[in-house]
Amino acid sequence: MAEYPYPLYFEARHLTDREKEKVRRHFQKRRDSGGGDCGGIEKVGDNIYKVCFKEEEDQERVLKRKSHTISLPGGDLHLTVTRSGSQQTQDQPSTSQSQTTTKVSTKGLEKIFKTDIFLLFYMRDNPKAYKILQKQLSAIGCTIQLDFEEEEAVVRGNIEKGPRGAFDGAAENWELQVDKTFAGLMESYICHHVLEPKQVKKVLQDPFFVSDDVKVYSESGYAVVVGESDVVKDKIAVLEKSIPIRKEQPVVEKKFKLIEEEFNREMSANCPEVKISRATNIIILEGPEDKVQSGAAKLNKLIETIKEKRVNLSNGLLDFMATSSVISKYQTRFQQSLRSPVSLEVGLELVLSSLSSDALKEAETAVLRDLNESSVSLQGAAAVAPDLDRLKEILNKAKNEENRGEFRVNVSFLPGSSGSPSTKVKLVGYTEHVNKLKELLYEYQANQVSTQEVISLQYPELVDCFGKILEIVGVKQTDVTIKASPFPNPCVLLSGPRLRVQETRQALGSALANMTMDKLVLDGPGALQYFQGAGKDSKELVESSCQVIIREQQVVSSSVVATKQRSLSSITPRPSTPRTRFSTVGDSPVVKINLEIKIGSLEKEQVNVLVVPTHGKQLSSTNIGKSLLRKGGDIVKSKFDLLSANSSLIPGDVLEVSASASLGCSKIFCIECLAWDGVGGRGVQALSRGLRRCLDLCAEKGFSSVAIPVIGPGLLLKYPLSEAVQVLKESIRQFALSDRCGNLTTIHIVIKPGHPDSEKSYHEVYKHLSSIMNQRGRALFGSLTSDLDDVNITVGGGIKLQLVFGDITNETTDGVVNTTDFENFYNEGVCKDILTVAGSGVEAQLKTATVSRGKPFVTPPGQFPCKSILHVCGEKDTNLIETLVPSVVSYCENQGFSSVAIPAICAGAGGLDPPVVAGAILRGIKTATSSGPFHSLTCIRLVLIKINVFLAFKEEATQMFPTSGRKAPPFQMPQVQQPAPLPLIANLSVYDTIPASETSTFLLLGLTRKDVNDAIEKLKNLYKHQCTEHTFPKEQLDSLNADDMSDLEELVRMEGLYMKKDPSGNLIVTGMKDGVNRAIVKFNSNLHGTLTREVRGREEDDLFARVMWCILGKNGNWERVPKTANYNLETRDVVRGIVDAYGALWQVDLQNLTASAAGHKTNLKRLENLEDFTFPLEWDSMAHGEVMKRVVLKSSSPEYKRVKLGFRQTAVQTVMKIERVQNIHLRRAYEAQKKKIFEKNKQEGAANEKFLYHGTTEDNCDSIMKTGFNRRFCGQNATAYGEGTYFAVDASYSSHPTYSRPAADGSQLMFVARVLTGVYTLGQKGMKVPPPLDDQDPHIRYDSVVDKMDRPNMFVVFHDDQAYLDHLITFKQ
Repeated sequence: MAEYPYPLYFEARHLTDREKEKVRRHFQKRRDSGGGDCGGIEKVGDNIYKVCFKEEEDQERVLKRKSHTISLPGGDLHLTVTRSGSQQTQDQPSTSQSQTTTKVSTKGLEKIFKTDIFLLFYMRDNPKAYKILQKQLSAIGCTIQLDFEEEEAVVRGNIEKGPRGAFDGAAENWELQVDKTFAGLMESYICHHVLEPKQVKKVLQDPFFVSDDVKVYSESGYAVVVGESDVVKDKIAVLEKSIPIRKEQPVVEKKFKLIEEEFNREMSANCPEVKISRATNIIILEGPEDKVQSGAAKLNKLIETIKEKRVNLSNGLLDFMATSSVISKYQTRFQQSLRSPVSLEVGLELVLSSLSSDALKEAETAVLRDLNESSVSLQGAAAVAPDLDRLKEILNKAKNEENRGEFRVNVSFLPGSSGSPSTKVKLVGYTEHVNKLKELLYEYQANQVSTQEVISLQYPELVDCFGKILEIVGVKQTDVTIKASPFPNPCVLLSGPRLRVQETRQALGSALANMTMDKLVLDGPGALQYFQGAGKDSKELVESSCQVIIREQQVVSSSVVATKQRSLSSITPRPSTPRTRFSTVGDSPVVKINLEIKIGSLEKEQVNVLVVPTHGKQLSSTNIGKSLLRKGGDIVKSKFDLLSANSSLIPGDVLEVSASASLGCSKIFCIECLAWDGVGGRGVQALSRGLRRCLDLCAEKGFSSVAIPVIGPGLLLKYPLSEAVQVLKESIRQFALSDRCGNLTTIHIVIKPGHPDSEKSYHEVYKHLSSIMNQRGRALFGSLTSDLDDVNITVGGGIKLQLVFGDITNETTDGVVNTTDFENFYNEGVCKDILTVAGSGVEAQLKTATVSRGKPFVTPPGQFPCKSILHVCGEKDTNLIETLVPSVVSYCENQGFSSVAIPAICAGAGGLDPPVVAGAILRGIKTATSSGPFHSLTCIRLVLIKINVFLAFKEEATQMFPTSGRKAPPFQMPQVQQPAPLPLIANLSVYDTIPASETSTFLLLGLTRKDVNDAIEKLKNLYKHQCTEHTFPKEQLDSLNADDMSDLEELVRMEGLYMKKDPSGNLIVTGMKDGVNRAIVKFNSNLHGTLTREVRGREEDDLFARVMWCILGKNGNWERVPKTANYNLETRDVVRGIVDAYGALWQVDLQNLTASAAGHKTNLKRLENLEDFTFPLEWDSMAHGEVMKRVVLKSSSPEYKRVKLGFRQTAVQTVMKIERVQNIHLRRAYEAQKKKIFEKNKQEGAANEKFLYHGTTEDNCDSIMKTGFNRRFCGQNATAYGEGTYFAVDASYSSHPTYSRPAADGSQLMFVARVLTGVYTLGQKGMKVPPPLDDQDPHIRYDSVVDKMDRPNMFVVFHDDQAYLDHLITFKQ
């Protein structure tokens, strides 16, 4: 290194990094070593190290001491430093290098060469070499002197000075010649340090190494060979070869056996001088160093070439190999048969090792071929005693025979699952012997054991009529027992001798497969009821005459009469996954809690409580918390920060925070969480404890609803999704089991859409919650519903439209639509999924397809479970998509399909926005179904795999087909208004709430197609002769209200009739004759009552505007009764009681103006409005012409208590009396001003009405009550913020004697006023009106001013009608 140019070398054993640092510090300390600033210790040879100094003087002082002793943890280290090492490297100076110094003396020039001391010794001891050097120097006018003390050679030259006493250029020339001479000397001679003890002894004792031209010098612990370079190198080479070395090479015995032959061959050819011997897991190499090192390298290289192959075998086979002679047999066999040896090692798996990959493959093939593990299940009698004991005896005898002389096969018996009579026989060993015992097992079961087999039946109905099926099929009775059973699935149980059972199964299965089954769908009203009642005998007559079996199926919506033909063996019922609602009956406790999976944002939930995770006492630490803060604002943050700062939260604790008005909840429960630290870790325990605490708090505090997100799977907490859902599920389950649920009836689990794992989260949550709905026969919850539940809508033609959140590849509809561009079939999306199921044959047809724009390309289904696949290309064009859908519907109808599944065309890989696609597809369906009638197609399923797509379709469908209805929002309170009668014309959607058609489905099973067809025709004719229809004119329908139509609808449902509207608006009712006649009678009765209701309705409306009957609610507020109750009270028609706005029935005592219900009694009152003034509900009635009234409140009334409570919150005086002030003129003016300010401030907070306080005196009191507040009298107390009327926020302020001057008896007066503060700003002395809101428009002003903007204490208004005196409080100190 240029920074440390002066090196010294020393020999030492291997030094660690720590020991190197201690050595370096030794050479840095001048008092210890004579050294100074130096670099790190560097290894330059096997045992040779180098240290470099910055200054030459430091190097020289260290060199003079030569020997150094350094204390290390392992003992003292003794070093001898030299200028050169025994090995040369590129960055190590030659041992003959020297440092030179040129001096100018008065007599001539002098040059000093610092060189190796041993080279100086050599010059001294070799006159010949020294004379040559002297001669070379003499030729240039120089002499040389060897200074052994200073380890230097001094060269002097006699050069004459120039005319001016200088040497001019001669000195430079002389120095170059001297340097050249010494450079030649350094190239000609070398000093080699011998450090290895054996080599040192050899050099010192063997005369070979000493000659006239080569000298050997001995130093403490080493020797130095000096002479001509080539000669010294030759002698050193001889030295290194003459001293053998020993090297022990660790090696695994098994691995060495694999390479032994190759290694010995290599060593014999290339290193015959090396002796090879072995010890335990060690190979010993002895010989010349270079050969030994070469041999060691060859050994390592061969070991590295060993290849391994791990064979995954069963535990049974591994145990067999470990306990048998398999491994030794394979070792010998592979040694003889394979080109390269293979070793086998058995542990957790079988490990094969070899130098050859081919050998490994052959060995693996041999093992897998020769060894086998097989299991045979024993069922029925063979699995239990005594047959099992007999079989064990036979097998053990056969096993012993096979294992004679050698362990070849093992047999073990494993019990089946708990409760099932089954046993498994496990056979392990050589394949040949395993197969022999398997054949023995199969033969025993076939010939000596009775068995039972099952034939599946596709429909549960076939179980009940299976006896008739056997009669039709003609199966002969044998010693095989045949029994039909509905459990666990519809099936036929065959039991008896094994071979007989198999013969019967084949015969019966073949017969069932050859039978003809058809489905008859009768469109309409009452078909099922007829054939189950009056037409039952006729149906049975058809069965006997046509030799068929007829069974009814469930009722579905349809508008067609159609048949479907299928062989019995091919009918596969569509699997269903209904969203279940659970309930309890009998003596079981009522289940109150309903679980709802909500798709949306937590902060938008309308519930009592929101549950939010926190971390490190920071609400903003999670994304859920951040979203909540954005919605809740600074109010929520400040409340949380205040509570958390004063709480010592630990993980699992819950902090209760009051919500802000912008959130749809009253409380926020914050759970302090920990990051995921494994199943059962502290994080899981804390989360579980926090969730349970939240639910317990809801119960304790009487909350009815709570929304909880899935806490954990995020960047901060990093829970696995399934574990997070598991914790949530278990917490809810334990809470429900506690039976301490209080009023909690609704738990929302909130999943945010739009995330990559939203769909996974939904499925995980739904799966977990479904698993806990019932516990030990007890229903824990009332229901489990979801925003992604199937949506069912009846559209035109009676077709059922279903929106399904799911995978289209799970559909079993007759037709399935595939969306594709007919080019890229395996991009991610619907096309790839469908073609993967359908197979390559369908793909091949698509590649050669000729497609008409706007038309589906139809192919057979391939392996897809449908009748046809309709391939469409939407081209990312909504108009084209809207055209494609009717084409799909038309094709399915023409082909006799009953159902079709359609995906969201172009909404996935196509890239169109889901709402746009939803609109196009639904419009296409609406167009297609409005053209009816349909004779086969009954169901269109829109199958949507993404949450956002499903929600978009659901929203669009709700708007396009409003009669599908919406769920009522939770916690919606009853409205006060009495709903007016609605004419039918205003609610024509009632038509669609009645099924477009009630279809009845019958299964017919017969031996021939003709028998079944004849039966179908006879059933159709029987039903046709029982039907009739009647048309109700539109003009009469328009006069009916919603209740009339509801009655008619209920009758239609009870009678099983079909009701539809024709293009003219007439109502056509079709069905059984008796039912239609009863509908006519009901219709006429309703029509007759319409006129009476209309007259009564007008009278109620007129009275409701003039007279207000009110009832005192539980909250202390007066509330209007509905119109009908208002009318009944006014006409004194109260014998049957009245119904309030919430649906409660009250019994009335008009004499005392009271009402009672369920043990609760309350008051009634009557107010009669003026033409231009509506009385406030809290006022008492006033006499005709009376404009002002003071009403003393009873101290027991809620109104009194409410006003007093507001006063006492800040004031300490005693309330003597509270009066309500009723001034019609002032209140009328106030309400007008309120409306004006409200309209002006719609965007800034409307009128902002507040209840404030105003102190007054006995002198001013009557005047204010009669004429209102008058700002012209301002200044009596203060005008610091403007010349207006002042109102205080706190009663304590207005109660001061300055404002409420005491009367002679010490009493004081204070008004509680309604004040329209509107938009306010800071007031100033001298203001007569509020300042402008905008300098550009001075006519629009603030509504009031305040004493300070931050929490004002005082409001000032400048308009007399802007305040109304509500109550007058009389109080004393």
